[in-house]
Amino acid sequence: MTTLSVMISPPNAARRPDRLPPDVVGRLRHWVRTCLRLDDEVVVSVAQLACPDAGCAPVETVLAVLTPKTTVHRTIPLPADRITVADVQAAFAIPVSSGLDRSAS
Repeated sequence: MTTLSVMISPPNAARRPDRLPPDVVGRLRHWVRTCLRLDDEVVVSVAQLACPDAGCAPVETVLAVLTPKTTVHRTIPLPADRITVADVQAAFAIPVSSGLDRSAS
């Protein structure tokens, strides 16, 4: 199964975010898979975007789940390396009582 990890900046972006380290991408994919109880066949995409527009975070991270029938994505207004498991849980509305370790970073 091929997975996608990209970094996209709008043409008018003030600066381009740094390339995402593989360990950060792997950690975020693991947390999304665990939170949503996804199997390995489901594609989880992680993208970090720069946004120069007023009112948006300078760097935000998009987590996307792609299945044959649907695509679900959530945007977290933080750089990928600052996202915690609690941020992923909140983005996908996963109850704290799900048993996933909230202290992991």
